[in-house]
Amino acid sequence: MYEAMFFGTFKSKLKEVASLDITNNIYEVPEFASYYESIAQKSMNGDLDYYLASFDESDRVLEIGTGNGRILKPLLKHGIEIYGIEPEKEMLNFLNEEEKSRVYVGGIEEVRHFEHSGKYTHIIIPATSVSLFEEQFFSAFLKNAKQLLTSKGKILFDFLSPECIEELHEKVSVEKINEQLFLSGNFVKGKQFIYNIYTKTTTGERKLGYSVKNIYSIEQVNKLCKQFGYTAHVLRNNKDYIMMEVVNDEI
Repeated sequence: MYEAMFFGTFKSKLKEVASLDITNNIYEVPEFASYYESIAQKSMNGDLDYYLASFDESDRVLEIGTGNGRILKPLLKHGIEIYGIEPEKEMLNFLNEEEKSRVYVGGIEEVRHFEHSGKYTHIIIPATSVSLFEEQFFSAFLKNAKQLLTSKGKILFDFLSPECIEELHEKVSVEKINEQLFLSGNFVKGKQFIYNIYTKTTTGERKLGYSVKNIYSIEQVNKLCKQFGYTAHVLRNNKDYIMMEVVNDEI
């Protein structure tokens, strides 16, 4: 059942370990969620610094995929009015009561149905989370976001470049976080890449997880944005990481 979702070392764990916790949602497993956020913080090429430099107290920001508050917490401390959407209720455990009150629990398909008290100057999707959305859902999000953005409002998001994904194909990373060892890696499958992660907890539990992600390109984003009345700009583009700004053309 699971073999098609794993490669190499991770696939071998299916056969080696009799007692194994397997999940297709790594964000609901505290150890995996903490690890992923920790790695994201190291590898996002200063996305937080960019947001802090770009926003001020006159802005109203909506973050898609709040996670553990890596972006929301510092922006709030800098006086920026920010709200969030997070599909995993468990992630709210990382937030204090004030921060929780600003986060809607749900997915991007529900973005229009939350009780927004006003329009946003910016919608942000950090930590390459846009890759979690299939193109049909991302297209629907772009359409719905029109109703949430101010005139000339912007959507900012980032993703791994197709070249980087190809280069990382079936490569395994080994990291130790808080004395706990993690193995992780990606492999390409058609127009998607599948993230694998494995750990053995301090209590001896063995956990294996995967997350199916979608490959995006600058050309693909430009095409989608044109379809829904946006103009797209590349903010950062290196061999690994692309950050884009999408401007609402509504007048």
